[in-house]
Amino acid sequence: ASSEDLFGTATASNRPSLMNFTISQGIANSSAIRKVYILPQVAPNPLAAGELKHFMQDAVTRSSRLVETHDRLDPEALWLYDPIRLNWNVAVEVVKNTTHDRLEHIRQQMRNTGLDEAAISERGIKVPPWEFYIIDYNDDGFSFIFKLAKEIMEAMGSDVPVVRAATRKHTNNRGLDVPKNETTPFAPLGEAIDYANHKQLRYLYGVPRILRYGVRSDLVDFMEKEYDGTFYEAVANATGRKLIDLIPRDRPTDVFHPWRPGTDLQHGKHRTGIAQMLQTMEYEYAENGTRRGLDGNYTRSERKLTMILSPMGRRSRPGRNSVQKEYVDTLTSTKIVVTSQRDRWEDHYRLMEALATGALVMTDPMSSLPRYLEDGESLVVYHSLSELKEKLLHYLDHDDERLAIARKGHWIAMNHHRSWHGLERIIFGDWTKPMGR
Repeated sequence: ASSEDLFGTATASNRPSLMNFTISQGIANSSAIRKVYILPQVAPNPLAAGELKHFMQDAVTRSSRLVETHDRLDPEALWLYDPIRLNWNVAVEVVKNTTHDRLEHIRQQMRNTGLDEAAISERGIKVPPWEFYIIDYNDDGFSFIFKLAKEIMEAMGSDVPVVRAATRKHTNNRGLDVPKNETTPFAPLGEAIDYANHKQLRYLYGVPRILRYGVRSDLVDFMEKEYDGTFYEAVANATGRKLIDLIPRDRPTDVFHPWRPGTDLQHGKHRTGIAQMLQTMEYEYAENGTRRGLDGNYTRSERKLTMILSPMGRRSRPGRNSVQKEYVDTLTSTKIVVTSQRDRWEDHYRLMEALATGALVMTDPMSSLPRYLEDGESLVVYHSLSELKEKLLHYLDHDDERLAIARKGHWIAMNHHRSWHGLERIIFGDWTKPMGR
């Protein structure tokens, strides 16, 4: 991608006057609609746009409270920065260049009023700083949040913090492995990072917020086209389109766990252990399966379970950047989707994908569930292999409970975790709360 593609333009005919723009406006504009400049403007590799596309660009496009600008000199714009797709040193240089260009723009405006260079210099012109948000979807966290925040302050010539950070990294010492046995709770899950007392917090505005994945809009668009309708009653009433209800649809598959044992032994030992247990359970409850009772004797299963225990469709980069029909079809035809975290970090795309497609979702523990989701109300948390097995059988035997939880989880995902919901909570949220979400 060209420099102009990555960083946008530096000219705009409708830009507010920088000469009259105050520091307070640049730092804390409380208007209902905010302008947003995204850095980089495009992904260097369009086939790996990932979170930049799904949760930044899409969020701004669909939000009623945000509007994108491609003019990096616009003083009303806050900046969103994706550290995965643009090196942080380059981001600092872009801010330095923008500060320089804004200063020159102010000086030119003053020249246009008839002031000479000496008079302009006497005024000691400073460029108003602006809000800069780090949107960190790195698995292990962006390591240079505080160093970048300090350098952005210096690049803007600001005396006050201007950088806010939202990050997936909010625990240390998480290190799961293959579960030791069926009854031992999963551990270690890690300890919460005390960002509120971090020695370099002075370089940040507020306390870092928890960043979670949301529901991808391309998934919702795909399903609305596939089922010829809309998920939103207001849209159905306004347009006459059919209201889609995925919850009561026929779901012939009992359990879907979209990971095959041994597919990621570097970061997925814990996940492999869960997959292996489900494979054993699948055998026990197969057409001619047998299972071992508490007395040690094997008996033929009275019930049969249908499971899919492998990824469907393409995963990794292709799966994160385009909708996989086989995967969506599996999600929407499954009663219970079991999700599991990686060994060293938590949260992933599949939790919200499963909720959005209307199954009952079961997840292993997270340090904090995504906002508004509650165990036993809108999803189900399992803490050990035996608990997973017990709860799977329970909810497969209790359709009313399963469907009620699935419905509530689906509603929360679709009404509180679309791309713009998460970004609006970050931009308009309370930055005084430690690790707010």
